[in-house]
Amino acid sequence: MMKKILYIANGNSIHDVKWISFFSDQIDSYCCYLICDTLCDLSEQTRKELAEKNIQILPQIAPFSITSPLRTLRAIRQFKKVIKEIEPDLVHVLFAAPNALWLNFTKIPSIITLRGSDILIVIPGLLKQKGIKSIYFNVLFKMFNKAFLAAISVTGTSWTQIDNAKALFEGSKLALIRTGVDVSKISEIKQPELIPDSLRDNEFVFSPRFMSPIYNIELQIEAISKLRKEILNRYTFVFIRGKQFDQHYYQEQVQKLYVLKEEINLNYIIFDYLDQSSMWMFLKKASLCIMTPISDGTPNSALEAMAAQCPLIVSNLNYDKDLFEGTCIKLKTSESSELAETIELALENYPNDFIEKGYVQVLALGNRELEMKKLENLYKS
Repeated sequence: MMKKILYIANGNSIHDVKWISFFSDQIDSYCCYLICDTLCDLSEQTRKELAEKNIQILPQIAPFSITSPLRTLRAIRQFKKVIKEIEPDLVHVLFAAPNALWLNFTKIPSIITLRGSDILIVIPGLLKQKGIKSIYFNVLFKMFNKAFLAAISVTGTSWTQIDNAKALFEGSKLALIRTGVDVSKISEIKQPELIPDSLRDNEFVFSPRFMSPIYNIELQIEAISKLRKEILNRYTFVFIRGKQFDQHYYQEQVQKLYVLKEEINLNYIIFDYLDQSSMWMFLKKASLCIMTPISDGTPNSALEAMAAQCPLIVSNLNYDKDLFEGTCIKLKTSESSELAETIELALENYPNDFIEKGYVQVLALGNRELEMKKLENLYKS
């Protein structure tokens, strides 16, 4: 019997679409609907891509806000109307804050999936508010608590997320399900034409996370400014702006890079966006991959780097040891001087056993096929 699943998610999120498309591709078993809030700007191209993946896009609803009660009441009515019309068997929330709040207005069985900053920063932050604001933030927290306890399962993509959810919402049913990556496809892809001419014959260092504040791109740029001249002469530094980005932050980083180009002859390229296949080819061609977020779950970009057997540097965050211990270089601090030294070390003497172990671990613990089967078992239950 075909299951109808309503996803409350972001149609622009690569990770959300990966989860949904695993099921929407099974057209004889699942009918998948997607509802986004109005802050999610879906381009015509994105809508076309979602349709090609058999994902049915529903009219968007206004974001949940206690401070805009009339707008929120209209959105609640719209949400209830959608539930009544499509009668889903399951509602699956991808990224808890604020999406999980909608679960307070339906009795349909639900699953909440944590992504990182939702459970590590946003929801805990509600309890830290002072003064008059603390009143409605406490109301929001109680609404999250009700949604988490009612869900048939709350999944996290890292053990840190699971631990945080356990501490905040005692009694919720928790499961580790990572997004996972297509390890075999990454290993087998051979499309050198996806590497542009400007990089095809050049060595480059790749920063695959978008140019947003949470990914701490300014730390990377500051570290680059401290690299030895021979490193700067040899390598091009590659960044991705991303589809959705903070315009002010992005312009600040672009200006810093421009200044470095003038002062130290820095070679850099910023791409607006890379599709999935291009991202994989960039990782296979790159001499080094760097990611320095200030908050994270289990980053797919890191897993893809391991699957592509690309040397990798990650932040000094509490990443899962089963995946990130002895498989990449992990920073000890968030100091640019340490990152600069680590970049030079990685480019000159990256441990081969890290690459070998990284591939083995991502095959076993970060494989999309295996992880989505875990989720499918939850759906079937």
